[in-house]
Formats: sequence, C-alpha cells, structure tokens
Amino acid sequence: MSNKIREGSVIGISVYREIAQAISHLTPDRALLLLTESAVAVADALGAMLLVPHEKNNQMVPFVKSFSEDIPEPVFSQRFYELCFEDFLHVTENLERRDNRVPADWHANETLKMTCWPVILAGKPSALLLVCHAVNDPDLTAVQQNLLECLTPLMGSLFENFRLTNEIIHKNSRLSALYDISQQTESLIDLRNIYDAIGKVARSFISFDSYVIYFPSDDGEWLEAKTDKDSISFPTRVKMGEGAVGLSGQELKPYLTYTDEFNSVLILPIEVSGVLKGVLAIGSKKSYAYRNEDIIGLRIIATQIASIDVMFNNILNLKGVTERILENMNYSVMTFDNDGTLTYANLAAKIFWTRKFPEGWNLFKAEDPLPEEIHSLIADVLNTGITIEHQKLSLRIKGQKTVLIANVFPILDEQRTKMGVSCFIRDVTKATAMEEQLLRADKLAALGVLAAGIAHEIRNPLTGMKIIVQLLEGEFGEDDPKYESFSIIEKEIDRLEGIIGNLLDFAKPGKFRSVTVSPISLIEDCHKLINNQIL
Repeated sequence: MSNKIREGSVIGISVYREIAQAISHLTPDRALLLLTESAVAVADALGAMLLVPHEKNNQMVPFVKSFSEDIPEPVFSQRFYELCFEDFLHVTENLERRDNRVPADWHANETLKMTCWPVILAGKPSALLLVCHAVNDPDLTAVQQNLLECLTPLMGSLFENFRLTNEIIHKNSRLSALYDISQQTESLIDLRNIYDAIGKVARSFISFDSYVIYFPSDDGEWLEAKTDKDSISFPTRVKMGEGAVGLSGQELKPYLTYTDEFNSVLILPIEVSGVLKGVLAIGSKKSYAYRNEDIIGLRIIATQIASIDVMFNNILNLKGVTERILENMNYSVMTFDNDGTLTYANLAAKIFWTRKFPEGWNLFKAEDPLPEEIHSLIADVLNTGITIEHQKLSLRIKGQKTVLIANVFPILDEQRTKMGVSCFIRDVTKATAMEEQLLRADKLAALGVLAAGIAHEIRNPLTGMKIIVQLLEGEFGEDDPKYESFSIIEKEIDRLEGIIGNLLDFAKPGKFRSVTVSPISLIEDCHKLINNQIL
C-alpha cells in the first residue's frame, strides 16, 4: 500500500486498478482482502476489517483483516463483536449509513477510533466494513468518504459471489437445496443498484453529465440502451457497426466523439474474454479531452459491469436448471412459507391433486384442502421444524385406494432460520400392489411344496389298496354280484389318484392335455354309486 494519498483522481485510478487485478486474477476471498487493503489506503487508516454475521451466534466475526505493520494488531473482545452485530441489525432495520456511531467500549484502547460502513447488496446488508484510525487523526474528507461508499458495493458483490460459490459446493444432493437456490436467486442482484454504483464510481474521478449502458439484442444486430434519467440525448437503440457506439461494439475499441448536447462523449466496449457484453457511453458538456488515466479507470468499471453481468446470468441459468429438474420430476413437489401459503407446486403436483393451485392458496384457509393426513404432516413440520422422512400413507383418492410415500422438511436460509417447508410425495400404489402380488406368489409356492409332500404320502397306500382289489377281482368271476362292487372301488381309487396328480401339477405345473369324456358313461357311473341308496 502507498503512503498518504491526497488527490481524489489519483486515489480513484489506484483503487480501481487494484479492483481490476482482483477481478481478473484473484479468488473472491483474496479479492476481498485486496479491497480491504484498498480501503485502508483510501482512508489513510491504521487498518480495517470486513465483519460478517455468525451463522448461529448473535455476533459478527472477521472475514478479512488488514492492519498496518507499524502497529500491533488490536485485540477485540467478544462483547465488541456482539455490539457490532447490534449495529448490523440496526442497518438491517434502517438501511441507512451511520457515521461514527461507535459502541461505548470501542474507546477502551483510547488510541483508536472506528467508522462503520455497511456493505449492502440487493437492498440488504451483508457485512460491515470497519475502518480504524488514530484518535487524533483528522476526519475523512468528502473524497475519501465517496470512495469508501463506492468500494462497499463491489465488496458486497464479491462476498456474495464467494458465499454463493461455497454454498453450492457444500450443498448435498437433496432437492431442498436446489429449491432453496431457486428461491433465493431472484433477489441476489438488483441491476438498478449496479447502475447507481457505476454512476457513483465514475463521478468519483471523472466529471461528466450523463451516461448510458447499451446491451446487445438477442440477435446481436442491435445495441439497446439502459440509461439514467438524464441521458435524454443518447439514442435508445443503435445498429451494430453504425456510428461511434455501433463501431465500438463491433470492433471492441474505445471511441471519443461528441453530440449536439455533449461536447465530449467517451465510448467504451464492455467485454469478457473477447465477447461483447455491452457498450458504456459517458457524455460531458465541457470540451474535455479525456486522459489515459480516465480511460483506464472507466475500462476497469466496464470490466466490473461485465463480471457482475456474467455472475448474474450464471445464477439465472442455475435457477432455470433447478426449475426444469423440478418440473420434470414424477414426484409431487410443493413448498409453503411459514404462514402455510403455497409458494411453488410442480406440474406433477397439479396433475396428482387435479387442481391448479391459484396464487395465494393457503394450506389452512383453502376451501379445497388437501387430505387430512397430508395436511397434518405439513402442519407438524411448520410448527416443529423437524423433518419427516419416508412416511407411508394409505388414502382414498377419487374412490380408489392410493398408497403414498411423503417426505416433508423445513427450508432454511444461510442463518438456519426456517423460511417454510417442502413436501415431496411419491405415488407407490402400483409398486405396493406388485409387492403384495409377489408375497402371495411366495405363499402359493410354499403351499405347492406342502401339497406335493402330502400327495406322495397318500399315493402309496392307494396303490396298495388297488392291488388288493385287483386280487379280489381275480378270485370272483364277472358273474359274481360282488365283482361289480370291486370294479367301482377300483375306479374310485383311480379318481383319487387323479386328484393327487392334480395336486402334483399344482406344485409343479405340467403341460395341458385334452381328454374325451362320454356323458352316458358318466351318468351310468353315478347311477351305480347311488343305486343302493336310492333303493
């Protein structure tokens, strides 16, 4: 870091050169350290810390530190970090910068004084930048304050990039994580805040009256403008390759020109790896020849715009992938906020429950409620925050028995605060029926084995009985009245053997065969059996 820096324009160029280096060559955490060191240089301070809220405890913790080698690094108490957390909550409630609002025991050293700068991204604070000075040091100049204000949005973007990257790396495969990311990406970056930050950054070291940012159209043939409220004289749509703006976008080169309203217009392409992301145009009513330092500084700003734009599009792509995964699942997926209002239902849920779920549909107030078993599971997790997994339910839906497996779990933010619940429901009716059918088949197989054993045991005595009857038939002639009775006994033994054969076929099915039957013979056999009873 350099010695005390006095001129605002020189400070700006030095700081933003370091920002460009951080974005181009360093990881987000190393870039944040470099920006903290830049804050120390800008404020001519003894040191600075970037504090972030602890995930569980009500206190702030240092994320990066930068203190001068000329003094020992100060030691801060736990109470100090708790008071910093109270300041952080104050920023959350008021969203306003507080100058020199210092907790009482910050003066315990009596040699230091601190100024607090909230790091705000997308309209909410994400960290605090604390700048440390000697008690007798003069107050910060307007230029120094302005530069610190410009640094904090960039720190916020880098910290959010670092946080999101680590969150994605450490998330497990549960789809609650995917939906959590899907819900949070909508509020991560507000492009209007980026435009405001760019305007402040540029005005900190270049005098101009208006600026405009052009973005390529979907077909790449046009450049379409996003302007501030004073950019009346700039065209809102420019053909690629026409005029200074179109040529800058086509050739990826800066241009210096003028218009009827502005005597000096500096046009810079915004690119990432040789791909055009946009064109920045800055106009001044003064006849002003921009210096090389101005062009360098503005190109650094353009790089920052492109980096944020790429990060934003990556997040949107991730959100789109998440939504496509959820929509293509054959599970019913529903999410609710803490009040029980439905915030998401995928296509499978709408088909399964045969309803469209209008906006604002509430679990507790709906006229067409979910089945009581499902309602109770979701309500329990909303009240307790305890996950319910693999809960098997048997319901009657549309008059048919339906078997479901339900998983209900809370959705937590980065501070582990419950934001709502997710409910995943899978219809396992067919799978359950198949399992029951397989179970019945196993029972029948066991019964067949038992029947085969019984059949073998019965067949042996029947064979003996048949042999005895045949011997008796040999002793009596066909004219003997008893001969016919022996013949009937032999036929019944044959019939029993046929029944036993059927049992064996049940145990081990054989081939089907056709048999010719005479109805007359069947009636005569029946008459012989019951003749004596009739008489």
